[in-house]
Amino acid sequence: MTLMATLKMVSDMDMIFINFSSSTTPHLILKQFDHYCKEEKTPRGLVLKPHKAGRWLTVFCDEINLPEADKYNTQVVITFLRQLTEQNGFWRSQDKQWISLERIQFVGACNPPTDAGRHPLSPRFLRHAPLILVDFPGPESLKQIYGTFNKGMLKRLSPDLRKYHTGLTEAMVSFYCQAQQQFTSDMQPHYIYSPRELTRWKLAIYGALEAIDTPEDLARIFVHEGLRLFEDRMVYQEEKDWIGETIDEIAIRCFPGINAEKALQRPIYCTSLFSQNYQSMQKDELKKHIQHKLKVFYEEELNVRLVVFDTVLDHVIRIDRVLKQPMGHLLLIGASGVGKTTLTKFVSWLQNLSIFQIKAGRNYSVYDFDEDLRIVMRRAGCGKERICFIFDESNVLSAAFLERMNALLAGGEVPGLFDGDDYNALI
Repeated sequence: MTLMATLKMVSDMDMIFINFSSSTTPHLILKQFDHYCKEEKTPRGLVLKPHKAGRWLTVFCDEINLPEADKYNTQVVITFLRQLTEQNGFWRSQDKQWISLERIQFVGACNPPTDAGRHPLSPRFLRHAPLILVDFPGPESLKQIYGTFNKGMLKRLSPDLRKYHTGLTEAMVSFYCQAQQQFTSDMQPHYIYSPRELTRWKLAIYGALEAIDTPEDLARIFVHEGLRLFEDRMVYQEEKDWIGETIDEIAIRCFPGINAEKALQRPIYCTSLFSQNYQSMQKDELKKHIQHKLKVFYEEELNVRLVVFDTVLDHVIRIDRVLKQPMGHLLLIGASGVGKTTLTKFVSWLQNLSIFQIKAGRNYSVYDFDEDLRIVMRRAGCGKERICFIFDESNVLSAAFLERMNALLAGGEVPGLFDGDDYNALI
């Protein structure tokens, strides 16, 4: 993020973003060249340069050490990048023409090779690039950063509670550091925490401040968002119990004088289903409201009846919370037939979102999937339509499908999806 922000500030430079995955190939980079560059015949031969004259094009390759090695222990896309860097060009496969690069450079970012799913990069490739280690800020730096945010948002939206900004910051950073030490990627590959969690935490509290009047309300929304960010990704019940106990202890310590029984009483339901404000709701009131909405949903949309019990309330609130976030996306895990898709459709209906779901049959191919992606992206981008794209596990017919979804979630676009006549028609 720091590197991208710095590069975007350079006046004569354009930047494109490529998110690598385990199955990324050189074809992905060539598609970006087709989209953002043009070929010119010169006395030196064919030259590939950016469309805009006099400007540089920076290709930002994120997660550059995710591609897997083949049976010869070669990461093909990394070898291709090394050729582009060493030789400043490549051989075009169609006609065996040598294409030279002009005003195109590459920047990469990755996690250490010790993290899950990562692979050591070839020394032959690394010798061309200076390496810069950017580590996470320490606890004191995090307190300074998020203390500034918390002080500003409490002063603006809840002046009566602004004296609690120090306690709120201490609670957030303290719990984040303890969870980071307690749960590591050695236990589960997805137990990876970064300051993004603190940013999401801060943004969620910011969205709820208009409905908060007391220190107990502030502590309650703090605990709720902490549970959603950390507890929801836990695998085992004892891990979830540790999260709940630890966050309660920290809340009592960092919010002295609050009525702990009132503030930390479970279950905690925070939602904006009732009003524009994101606020804590009572279980009975929420259940009655969900039952009423489900009755209308049965009649208007989907004739599939659900019994509203506590777990259903939990999932409805969690799905609703994520779908209302900017670029919100989530992964629902469970046995087939438990109602994951139905609940998602119900929450999307509550938020006036259109549903888009591909229909993968026997002859459904990657080309069909690309066309469906073009349709949904035109509707969202050109038509300004708010859409919930449901991608079921039964739709994953090949790794290429996941490759496209990974690019869409990471960078907001699928490289090469709109090219040639499709791109001109889109513009």
